[in-house]
Amino acid sequence: MKVYALVGKSGTGKSHHSMWVARENNIEYIIDDGLLVSDNRIIAGKSAKREPTKVASVRRAIFSDPAHSQEVKKAIADNNITSLLIIGTSDKMVGKIADVLGVAPIQKTIRIEDVSTPEEMEIAHEMRMKHGKHVIPVPTFEVKKHFSGYLVDPMVQFFKRKNSTIAEEKTVMRPTYSYLGDYKISQKAIIDICTYEAGRFRSMYKILRVKSIATKGNRIVLDIELSLRYPCDTVAEAKRIASSIKSSIEDHTSINVKQINIYVKTLHVSRIYLNQSGDDRK
Repeated sequence: MKVYALVGKSGTGKSHHSMWVARENNIEYIIDDGLLVSDNRIIAGKSAKREPTKVASVRRAIFSDPAHSQEVKKAIADNNITSLLIIGTSDKMVGKIADVLGVAPIQKTIRIEDVSTPEEMEIAHEMRMKHGKHVIPVPTFEVKKHFSGYLVDPMVQFFKRKNSTIAEEKTVMRPTYSYLGDYKISQKAIIDICTYEAGRFRSMYKILRVKSIATKGNRIVLDIELSLRYPCDTVAEAKRIASSIKSSIEDHTSINVKQINIYVKTLHVSRIYLNQSGDDRK
């Protein structure tokens, strides 16, 4: 295995430039802040950006937890990795990561100053220091699977190569330790979203009960009891309502919905329908 390192001070744009460095050097996999990533996917690991404090984030980034390091070591072996880029703030840090993961020594070290301009590093530093924003070198749709409850935004970067332009999507997010205060979604907000989305369907009569259960990874399971208008295809309508609620919650709160269980408890029959169906038989 050929091991590379990308080294630079915190907030200088290492993650932002990592995909370009990997592509230019034909590197298949990247180790960044506790994650093993490749080809727009998170392969293994746990992100340091999910830790509640800066100290905990550093420990996560250098794989201090044996279970964490073993998970990534196994993924490296299982995927038969031949080239790897390790990102870190110093030669000592990337060397320690390489040792812990059993991939030392590092054959080539690239400095952030070699791949980024002073202006780009200044912008990256401002994003980090003033806004607490960090970059993860995978697309937003992939990050959301692993960062339920975090505010994430896509960022597209364009590179010119020979006669073509390459677009790469990354994700900008704010780790827990960067927030000025706690970011929480109340139970009432979840219920309000469910009520609003369900109410948009003509088949919907009333929501009777909403129960939200938090699961591992800050994902939620929703049990929703409702009443639909008769006549309707209850199974089809329940699926449509569940899909709409799931999309709305994930779009507005960044919380991943693991499952929605719809229970149609009653069917509401209007008086108009009773008159139309009953009077003719009298």
